[in-house]
Amino acid sequence: MNLEAGHILGNYRLLEKLGEGGMGVVWKARDLKLDRDVAIKFLPDGFANDPQRRVFFEREAKAVAALHHPNIVTIYAVAEAEGSH
Repeated sequence: MNLEAGHILGNYRLLEKLGEGGMGVVWKARDLKLDRDVAIKFLPDGFANDPQRRVFFEREAKAVAALHHPNIVTIYAVAEAEGSH
């Protein structure tokens, strides 16, 4: 998927790309329903298309979501939209 600022994906409007690395691309986005800024991480195609790696990523997300600390990111969702994970 070719992402760009202004693209609306579900409830989110992409604002700006924050970074990119081996584990994906992170965008700053606006949650249009809850009126807040969020970070969205898109997995690279090679990672997202490998069922074992997706299971690992989802397991890791569940573990992090169980933590509550001001210095640890809060995970709100793991989802697929328009073919992107």
